[in-house]
Amino acid sequence: MRLPRLLFELASLKNIPRSGWFKLNIRNPESVAEHSFLTSVIAFFIGLREYGDVNEAAKACVAALFHDIQETRTLDLHKLAKRYVEFDESRVREEQLNFEEGFIVKELIKKYEDVVKDADKIELFIQSRIYSDFNKNCEIYGRNIELRTESGKKLIEELKNTDHRWWLDLEILR
Repeated sequence: MRLPRLLFELASLKNIPRSGWFKLNIRNPESVAEHSFLTSVIAFFIGLREYGDVNEAAKACVAALFHDIQETRTLDLHKLAKRYVEFDESRVREEQLNFEEGFIVKELIKKYEDVVKDADKIELFIQSRIYSDFNKNCEIYGRNIELRTESGKKLIEELKNTDHRWWLDLEILR
């Protein structure tokens, strides 16, 4: 019965807002689930570039899907809160994934840690650019991002040189 309980628990990620955006007056920030979705897509493409193999990329994508599951129990605490509150994220994840299939997820998280961490930071960069339309200070979260993989470093440079208003390039608008 652990998998069904985990699935109900993970559904709550849709209701947990990314708290750091509140510090910059973003009134309806993305949820942890929304963040995890884009992080997973990014991890897939970083993995594809890093490994040149769709199977490895898919595994990195799956690892990213699970990278913030502990936030069902700890919420998405801002770094400022973490200065005063201590908790063990790995212990939470260990409890959540303490069943047969969960072992595989834990192994993927370990193996693809660098790709997932880069994808997580790149998602933050993307979101900071999008929210900067509402508050220029949001760009703070997109600055000074240190990445681990060569593919992540290349991707963030590409993103820096790309207008986040993707729809402007559509023929229909010209």
